[in-house]
Amino acid sequence: MDVASLGDIFISSLYLYFAAAIVSLILSQSNRLCSFISQGLCIVSAVIGMVSSVYFLFSGMQPFSFEILPSTIPNIAYTITIDELSSFFILSLSILVFCVSIYTIGYVSHYEGKHSIPLFHCLYAIFALTMFLVFTADNGIMFFLSWELMTIVSYFLVIYEKEKEETRNAGLLYIVMTHICGAFLMAAFMLMYYYTGSFSFDALSETIPNNIKQVLFLFFFIAFSAKGGLIPLHIWLPHAHPAAPSNVSALMSGIMIKAAVYGILRFVFLYLGATSLWWGVLLLILGLCSALIGVLYAYIEQNIKRLLAYSSIENMGIIFMGLGIAIISYAQGFTLVGTLALTGTLFHCFNHTFFKGGLFLGAGAIDFATHTKDMESLGGLIKTMPKTAVIIFIPVLAISAVVPLNGFVGEWILYQSLFAGINASDSVFRIIFMITVAALAFAGALAAACFIKLFGIAFLGNPRTSHSINAKEVPFSMQFGSAILSFLCILFGLFPLLGLSFIGKVIAPYYDSELLSSVHGNRIPMFEGITLTQNHTSISPGLVLILVMAITILVMLFFILTNSNRKARLFGTWDCGFAELTPKMQYSGIAFSKPIQIVFKLLFKFSRDFKQYGDSPYHPKTMEYTITTESVFEKYFYVPLLYFVTKISEKFKFTVQTGSIHTYLLYIFLTVLLLMCYNRIFG
Repeated sequence: MDVASLGDIFISSLYLYFAAAIVSLILSQSNRLCSFISQGLCIVSAVIGMVSSVYFLFSGMQPFSFEILPSTIPNIAYTITIDELSSFFILSLSILVFCVSIYTIGYVSHYEGKHSIPLFHCLYAIFALTMFLVFTADNGIMFFLSWELMTIVSYFLVIYEKEKEETRNAGLLYIVMTHICGAFLMAAFMLMYYYTGSFSFDALSETIPNNIKQVLFLFFFIAFSAKGGLIPLHIWLPHAHPAAPSNVSALMSGIMIKAAVYGILRFVFLYLGATSLWWGVLLLILGLCSALIGVLYAYIEQNIKRLLAYSSIENMGIIFMGLGIAIISYAQGFTLVGTLALTGTLFHCFNHTFFKGGLFLGAGAIDFATHTKDMESLGGLIKTMPKTAVIIFIPVLAISAVVPLNGFVGEWILYQSLFAGINASDSVFRIIFMITVAALAFAGALAAACFIKLFGIAFLGNPRTSHSINAKEVPFSMQFGSAILSFLCILFGLFPLLGLSFIGKVIAPYYDSELLSSVHGNRIPMFEGITLTQNHTSISPGLVLILVMAITILVMLFFILTNSNRKARLFGTWDCGFAELTPKMQYSGIAFSKPIQIVFKLLFKFSRDFKQYGDSPYHPKTMEYTITTESVFEKYFYVPLLYFVTKISEKFKFTVQTGSIHTYLLYIFLTVLLLMCYNRIFG
């Protein structure tokens, strides 16, 4: 297949997304037909994106560009470029869109008579289209336009259920934070244009002075850390995800926030060169803080989607930690360590798309069947929704890094890079890498406990309320879409070389090709293309699976043989002296997370409220015990900042917003005059 043919296939994927948006409006009179046709086109487009991305990655074809729209404006071209990095993210996007679109066909049925379903499909298709454009944009103008369009469309999807006040507030917070991100992106691109004379990404970065590169890095870092939900710019994420429809949350968490990772790789690694040591240190420190704080807040949450949102902050923290390790290693000349770190980062990024997408779809299934996101109102769902329970249980294990699922492999490679860095670095970075290993292990343990809590409280035990008692299995399309993601969690855990083989091709432009050789003997078979010469141990997921199965069979045989002659004895459950057990006697999610909440009380700022009602305080009829928590970032940073901005705005209101057209014309005249003077002096 030649370049022109492959380019036509890629662009046909774009056209199909656009067609899906148009068709959804044309078929607005029939919601069911609109769902099938529009999502069907998205599914076909996703399949084309998957096939073309895989073909490009394994064909050895050189990167190529093509124009999607004609342009008559100088220095501006509406072109997209296909290279290894863009193909990798298009593959992740396409797989997730394929699964979510199948899921959406059944999911949107609960919006019948409440909201405009054709409008949702239109926004959904455009959202997928804009993400495709972000990952393939060839120049700064194209990237910025696609980025802003992605932000605006996702905002309308977040406020889709706009009749709820909390949804509107979440949408406002989301659009403000992401436009701050857009402002820094614009500043970075304008600075790039000033020194290179072009918006093209092919412009030589050597023409930019080193001190300007430092400024550009800060601009890019602020922009992409805000989009990725890195602390302290994470504030929008735990509000937007619970407000958005669950299939939209799956896309936002599964792939949209990965645009931040793409941006760091594209602009910091490829464009700026990633040669400054402090860049890596900053990424590592903030990634570490995000991973720890994100998982701690996830651990105490009772709202399932908010828990998953904080978990996304944790996983983005892990990914940024990997990027930081790669930059530190690359700046010090430890190319092998950087290669391992970047490999683990990209593989964890790839796997996160599947297990976090599957978890958000699972949360949507729970909400669809029970009409609540509060896990304290659930319980016993494994009896009423057994298929959904199995489908959700797999990504729960994957995100907990349980062997042999895919979540384990990426983190294991990151551990290997840290151990290699400890051996290679000097004393200072050796200590930093040791601390990072401990922090990553602590975050992993809390993540496992967090999802044990989620699954245990929601699916095990007895139903706590009528929400669980009346729950039924969700439509087949919802089960099927989620099941594919669960299957991929197993597939890339058992056979990680399937994913790591093309990740090796993605990172080839970053590092010396001599490192990309086959591995034999006692060297670690990390993946096809990476050699590790240090004496580390290796783990084969296939062998682990065989050992786990063998041990399980032996244990089962032991219990069968030892208990074959015993008769089963049935007894009533110990009820602590009560007449019968009630759902209120079950372990709650709050009780599960209370010890951690007490240990880290300075971080959560929780308060208790105890009330009892009755004629006598010694014989109360009812009691209420409420625990409330608040984010220290909101209370001590964003609320004072908002207060300060509001006060400043009020002071300038009477001088800027005078209501006089003459004053406004004077402001415009002075602005134009200053710009003309600047151009005359410095132009």
